This record gives sequence, C-alpha cells and structure tokens, in this order.
Amino acid sequence: MKKHTLAWAALCFSVLMLTGCALFAQQSRSAAEEDTLALDPLTGEAARWPGQRPAAVFIDNGPEASRQWGIGEASVVFEALTEGENSTSLCLVYPSLEAVPKTGPVAQGRDLYLQLLACQQVIPIQRGATVYAANFEDYYEVLPLDALSLGIKGFTYEGVWGQPDQISWTTSGADLLPLADSAGVSLHVQPKTDPSSADSDASGGESTAKLPPLLPFGETANGKEGASSVELIFSPSSSTHFTYDEGTGQYLMARSDGSPQTDANTSTQAGFDNLLILYSAPSLRDDGYCWGYDLTMGAGVYLNGGSVWSILWMPGVDSTLAIYNSDGTALNIHPGTSYIALMGSVAGQEVILRDSQGTEMTAN
Repeated sequence: MKKHTLAWAALCFSVLMLTGCALFAQQSRSAAEEDTLALDPLTGEAARWPGQRPAAVFIDNGPEASRQWGIGEASVVFEALTEGENSTSLCLVYPSLEAVPKTGPVAQGRDLYLQLLACQQVIPIQRGATVYAANFEDYYEVLPLDALSLGIKGFTYEGVWGQPDQISWTTSGADLLPLADSAGVSLHVQPKTDPSSADSDASGGESTAKLPPLLPFGETANGKEGASSVELIFSPSSSTHFTYDEGTGQYLMARSDGSPQTDANTSTQAGFDNLLILYSAPSLRDDGYCWGYDLTMGAGVYLNGGSVWSILWMPGVDSTLAIYNSDGTALNIHPGTSYIALMGSVAGQEVILRDSQGTEMTAN
C-alpha cells in the first residue's frame, strides 16, 4: 500500500529534476519555516487536515452536466480542453478525502491534472480513466478510488431514463472513507524515498512528511487594477466567465451561456480568490483526439482582488509551481482558493479581460 504513495514522491522528484529543481532540498529549518510547512498546501491557509493526502475528483463539464456538486467547496479547480474541440474537463481538489462533499458527476481521470498535482500525492477519484491517465496511474502505481471497480459501494447512481451514464454518478468522502483501506489507498502523506530523510519513520509509525505548497503563497505585490471580468474561450462551444465581486473579494464563475456556475449542494454561485490562466504549448497525442500540454514553463495571467498581473510560470523549488512577474521577479500568490486554467494555441482559444465599463484591457 505504501509503495503507491511513495511513487507520487518519486514522480514529483523526477519532474522537478528535469527542470533542474530540487524540491525537497536538505537544509535545517527554522521554527518559522516549520510553521509555514504546516499550512494547507492547496490554499496557503491554516491546515485543517495536516498530514493527509488531498483528493482530486474528476467531474464532467459537458453541456449535459448542468448540475455539478462540490465545485463551490473545492480548494482548487483545474480546467482545460483535454479531448476534442468541444467541452473542457474539470478537476476539483480538496485537502483530504474526509473534506470531499457530495461531488459529481464523476468523470474519467485525466493525466494532465495528475501531472500538475504529482507533488501533492493526490488520491484520484474517477469513473474510469482515459488511456493516458490509466497508463500514468499504472506506471507510477497510483491507486484511484474508481466507480468502475467500487460501484454502488462508494458511488451513487442518480441517472434517469435517457440520461447519459457519464453524468449519473456522484460520491462523497463519507461514502469513500470506509473503502479506502480495502482499496489499498493510504490517506496519509508519505515521505520522500530518501531513507536518510528526517521525515522517514523507520519504526513504521505514522509519517510526519509534509507536502510542498502547490503555489508560492505569500503577500502579493501590487498589480494592474481595474480587472473586473475575464472570459476564457476554450473552444467555439466552451467558455468560462468570471466577474469580480468586491463584496466577497472573489471571482464568481459562470458557464458558457452566461448562467451562474452554481454548486448543486448549496445552490450558490462558485467563486475563487485567485484566478491563474497558464499558457502552454498543446499538441494532439497519437490518438489524434486527446491533448497533451508542455508543463515545463510558459506565460500567463494572474488575477486577485480586482487586479491583474502578466506572469511567467514553471516548476518551482519551494512550491510545485513558481510564479514570476513578466520582468522575471518572483511573485507570490495570495492565500485562498484558486481556479487554474491551462490554455494554449488551440484554434479559437482566447482570454478576454475587461474593466468595470466592459472595455477590453491587457494585463501589462
């Protein structure tokens, strides 16, 4: 059971080595640094489930999936065009399996999100997987919690006559927790594979290993003010809209047709503290249908608190992703929930920023 989560750590190390980074550099840490490591690696805020592996739930985002559960309670939401030229897919990330509310409709696992979350040792929650995600999980010995194997023991079928099967399955942490052990899935963060590590527990007791933060959380430098809304056009038939709400300090999410992206658990509109749009170089894979993305580096846009930054991104040393201003200086990300989109040179993809008057603006 332990080898599966150790494989995540090995993957994380190998990914960062490709970019010349050493994520888990051996060094003495001050008390202040130890306090920083105790923060939630997904949000940079106080950790409520320290030492537990985050959970990543893949959900359907097609036009038929008009009801989506759990999107408003996720710490991080990823979105990208992963197959074809129509609908995007979503990945909702929670700080632990216990923290997963009712969520769905549960969809196929996608390897793009597993690659981005490799250092977080996530527990994949899925209904089957694309061939690339299945190969990824196989190669790195990552055990998912899968509706195709667990069935109604851990997932609930909510389909009706004529409804597509892919939008008919939901689950929750409460449903899956009793099954994790028998499925071989460890809930706890595993130490890196270096046996000399101080985080390794030679006695076989509970690990004291800690995850790196997903983003470089900290005090954010001043950006360009007045960014009131952004439209992400993934394809002619798929776009996501955000409007900044000064009252909550969040960016409220809307679907392609402009209707609010509500969480079916609460009937409230999903909102995020941070928006990160990461530009990457996509390419069609050998099946001619699925998209692969270059995750070594790229440009992008960051929005927080009504301000916008033009950014550069790459794998980091102290965090999974390092973020820089366009002039190359390091940029911190404000602690809080995040929406992260991967976009590139796919025909028709576009990011449109607007100010409070509805006039298009740039991040520079």
